[in-house]
Amino acid sequence: MKPRRRGSRRPGARDLLWLGFAVVFLVFVFFPILWMVLCSLRPNIEVFAFPPRLIASRTTLDAYKAIFSDRSFVRSLTNAVMVCSLTTLFCLAMSTLAAYGFTRYEFRGKRLLQQYLLTTQMIPIILLALPFFVVLTRVRLYDTRLGLILAYTSFTLPFCSLTMIGFFRSIPEELDESALIDGCSRLGAFLRIIMPLTLPGLVATGIFAFIYSWNEYLMAVVLTSSGRTRMLTVFIGSKIGQYNVIWNELMAITVAASAPLVVIYTLLQRFFRRGITSGALKM
Repeated sequence: MKPRRRGSRRPGARDLLWLGFAVVFLVFVFFPILWMVLCSLRPNIEVFAFPPRLIASRTTLDAYKAIFSDRSFVRSLTNAVMVCSLTTLFCLAMSTLAAYGFTRYEFRGKRLLQQYLLTTQMIPIILLALPFFVVLTRVRLYDTRLGLILAYTSFTLPFCSLTMIGFFRSIPEELDESALIDGCSRLGAFLRIIMPLTLPGLVATGIFAFIYSWNEYLMAVVLTSSGRTRMLTVFIGSKIGQYNVIWNELMAITVAASAPLVVIYTLLQRFFRRGITSGALKM
């Protein structure tokens, strides 16, 4: 019999209890996602089979063929990718500059401005719908992609700025001073020294901005009125009819809408985890 290693122990009743709780929690979280995928791969008539069956008698890709042959879906998907990508880029560009200014310069009203940015996060989005509608209508940006980008950027930027302030505060100011002594300009020190160190923070903030704008529904409904600028979330809502819902196609659309987020997080999860743990929001 081999001697047991020092520090190792057999799992006790408490460990087994926590393991069982974790398994139940994972099933509770992932079963709806699994059921969504399975429903998208079966004929619509089998969605209503009773008793429900986890494995369908026939697997088909007809629902995916139907949605990807629908020009309205492709246009909505294209609009979502374009609007959310540009919103993310604008938020990252402006939030990094704002965070650098807040952490490297002293100016009058600095603390008050930070408090104002924090206060904007307490305002419900529904209260901003009518003002945005009025403003964008007057400047002739209603029902345009640019109008959506400006609206999304306006209520996503404050949180991104506050998040990036935490990351920039974790970087010592001595690095800027060393770069300036070596002949770098302030802009050169920012781009060559500081920006590479904030890469995890940029990725974490960018993922938040993209997901937040990707899942946004209220502004997309209020600020658009035609299929030309319809966002993906609005298209999903339009598939729920008053008397009939084609559930397998609706599930296929939902899977297709979730896929970009899963891919982005899978590819960037290493930076996302580092970004979440390396920055802290300090006021």
